[in-house]
Amino acid sequence: MGRVFTVNVNESLFDVLVQHIFSEYEREKIPEIKIILPCKRDVIALLSAFKNYRTIILPEIVSLENIDEEDLILNLDRVKVINPTKRTLLLIQFILEWNKKHNDSFPIDLVYSLPSLLQYTQIADCYQLDEHSKKMENFINLLIKTWSNTLKNLGVVDILKHKSDYINNMIASLKKDQHMIFIGIGKEEIYKSLIKAVYDLPFGKIILPNLNLKMNEKDWKSLDKKHYQHCLKDLLDYLKVDRRDVSFLSEACSGVIPVSSTGMTEERAGITGSSEEYLDYIFDTTADLSEVGGGSIENIEVITCDSREEEAQVTSLIIKNEGYENVSLFVFDKLLADRMACTISENYSYITLLFYSIEVLTSNWNSVALLSLLKHSLVTFGYTQEEYTRILSEFEIEVLRSFNTNGLKDIINAINTCKKLKHKEDILIIISKLKIIFNPLLYLVNYPIFDVASAHLQCVNVLSNINFLELNGEIGNFTRDFLNACDGIAIECSLELYSQILILFLKRKFFSPENNFDKFSLYQNKVVILAGFNDIPNFQNPFLSALNREKFNLPSVQEEQGYFLYTLRNLFGAGKVYITRLVSDRKSILLRHLEVLLQEPKYPYRDWLRILNTPECIVPCTQPMPKPQAKVREEKMQVMSCSAIEKLIRNPYSFYVEYILGLKQLRDLNFKPSILEFGTMLHNILARYLRNKKSPMSIAREVFSTSQFNFSNMWWVRLQRIIQSFVEFDRTRNNQVELEKSFSYPIFHIPARDTQLRGCCTTSTKKKGVIPVLDYLDPENLIANEHTRQLCNKSWSDTRMTEEILLTARCDRVEYLPVGQVAIIDYKLGSPPSNEEVMSGFFPQLILQALAVEYTTKKEVSELAYWKLDYDKIKVIALKDYRQKMHEFQNILPDFLSNYLRDTTPFIASPYFDKFLRFNSYKQLERIGEWL
Repeated sequence: MGRVFTVNVNESLFDVLVQHIFSEYEREKIPEIKIILPCKRDVIALLSAFKNYRTIILPEIVSLENIDEEDLILNLDRVKVINPTKRTLLLIQFILEWNKKHNDSFPIDLVYSLPSLLQYTQIADCYQLDEHSKKMENFINLLIKTWSNTLKNLGVVDILKHKSDYINNMIASLKKDQHMIFIGIGKEEIYKSLIKAVYDLPFGKIILPNLNLKMNEKDWKSLDKKHYQHCLKDLLDYLKVDRRDVSFLSEACSGVIPVSSTGMTEERAGITGSSEEYLDYIFDTTADLSEVGGGSIENIEVITCDSREEEAQVTSLIIKNEGYENVSLFVFDKLLADRMACTISENYSYITLLFYSIEVLTSNWNSVALLSLLKHSLVTFGYTQEEYTRILSEFEIEVLRSFNTNGLKDIINAINTCKKLKHKEDILIIISKLKIIFNPLLYLVNYPIFDVASAHLQCVNVLSNINFLELNGEIGNFTRDFLNACDGIAIECSLELYSQILILFLKRKFFSPENNFDKFSLYQNKVVILAGFNDIPNFQNPFLSALNREKFNLPSVQEEQGYFLYTLRNLFGAGKVYITRLVSDRKSILLRHLEVLLQEPKYPYRDWLRILNTPECIVPCTQPMPKPQAKVREEKMQVMSCSAIEKLIRNPYSFYVEYILGLKQLRDLNFKPSILEFGTMLHNILARYLRNKKSPMSIAREVFSTSQFNFSNMWWVRLQRIIQSFVEFDRTRNNQVELEKSFSYPIFHIPARDTQLRGCCTTSTKKKGVIPVLDYLDPENLIANEHTRQLCNKSWSDTRMTEEILLTARCDRVEYLPVGQVAIIDYKLGSPPSNEEVMSGFFPQLILQALAVEYTTKKEVSELAYWKLDYDKIKVIALKDYRQKMHEFQNILPDFLSNYLRDTTPFIASPYFDKFLRFNSYKQLERIGEWL
């Protein structure tokens, strides 16, 4: 029998291994030694360690990762291994054929769960499935049969099958006098068989990294499968080796904690006095942290971030500072993986062009997808960057954000309809070129995936003027490999299916959280980053139930988690380990253990990032109180609509932004029409119907179908019922109707340069967030207001310094009553303001309209009412006591507007205005949360 050793995994691991080899073997015997390591990078690291000893006498060193590589090269003409990408595509083909034949809906990303099943069926000669799920049984049976025939027809073997056969042949050919050293462990049964065969050799040695010799025997014997040492215990049990017979590869030993309870000597327990000794306490849930003496872990730092964006920036900063070549990065979170790919992947622009180019078609020319493609850094259509940016900005604002489009035809119609476009010709040329480029793809429906992929690459090449097949690096290799693998695959693709398959491969290659810990194995870069880490992955797989795992002899979920923790323990031996996590995540037991033993961080990357992101000068945000010049005010406020005055009363800052600055909020891309757009359309339909009394439904159908907002059928059902209710109600009123006619009312005010008379409507700005108060709301001021108005009129008459603001009003409906009076109607789809709200003065639209109508028509307004347009009936809500309010506004408006014409009066923002505004488009400019 051979011997079993353990060793600490740290930066000196491979030096310790070389020292051991030189101390155990004579130099002339070293070439006869065969050393097996977990992966290729371990081989490179061990060879470097031998090089440091300036020796040219080397043992044979191979890795489990490519243990059969030499055999494949030597038998290249005889043995062909299936390409991994083609293998995945063939498995996707099987899933699709199963779904079609059995009317099922297995997702194609199930493909990454199937290889573990194939591996089992190829290693074992017999199997028996349980009958708890007939569908699963049939699926797996058919997969095994189909896969075997597929490989046979292609004349290839699966890489796992070849490796398994090679290892079995190696085991059978081992000689009794062979010197072999196996370092590491393996999850698969075939690797355990190899380890057993090496151990059975008289000169065989097994080195198990980070075996915990300090754990007491009772805890060792009762280890849970989820424990990080369980995989080692399981292997020792398989070898029938007692842990007490395992030796520790180390020279210097000194006491740190009592080890009498373990039955080990300090040397055999591997106690060295370094901070590495404390790492086991992080992972060992059986350990009592109170037994740990003084000291702490110095090589690990946990960085807690407020958001994934900050986490991605911190991780990028660490990589940049430590050097990309020195870092092993492991990303646990999918969303963080996407962000990390954006910040560190040199292939990001190529990958996103592949994404966006196919998404435009699969989304039916969705505005976001189209704009993402047109704004891509590799796409310019031959324009200079400055010119191209101007064209796209106009296209986005005037077309995509102004029209609700659904497809290429709608976009072209919107471009032709829009009269504001300065670059209409250029925009049409770009869209036309895009259509020509995409034409080859549009006609490939249900064609083989190779044809679709070839056409897609042709489109991308034309868009970017770059041949993706000739690119170097990862993206070039991926493109060539993917296209070659598609050749001969019998998947007939729609664009949607091709998009799903392409995205599956791209995300797996470039955006996936790293899920193969084996690639890190024993070899350590100087720095390990565990980004987005908080707890152990659950390793749940909807396809691999606990029973299926047992029947296929696959590791259970708990065993997968235990192996994960063991590998994580090996990673913690790196020179520096950074763990990033979100503050919102609950801390796991592992992190809580780690927190107890950590030193204060020496590398405050999060603080550095915040310093880098903090501007040199920060200007405190104050309550917006703009004071434009009087000349600007007079120009902008010369003609004011009822809506403008209402907004000035409710929220002076919103009035300033909209009417003084002329800013309007852009609609979202792909915006869905809301009740506002629906209300505008309904008003137009009702107006056209009342003008010519034609069929209301024909008018509605025409307006609805030609609307720029592409209303859904849901809106059409609602529109029909409202129009039916309106027509029935309208027939009961036989009055003459004026529709949306403009009425006006002159408001004489004190010019801004004449400040001798104080305005009656004042704004208090002494306190932050104080609402503007109309003085006429206070009954005690009514008499004073009337007196001031008379003084103003006398002053204006005497000095002839009066100026006029023209109030304009467009009414939904004005009815001329037989008695010589008029009624003003305002249509409302939502809830109209109550009588109390109107009388408060903050909802004055109907009151202002009444002033304008009376002045223009010289007829008395006898009714002010809201018509609430509903499905089943029209509800009339008449205002009461409005005559007094009209009189008050007549008195107050001159002074109120005079006040805002002075350059000393600010247009303030206030948090209290929200209750008066049902829609506030300028909230983001008010920045209330920053100054309140």
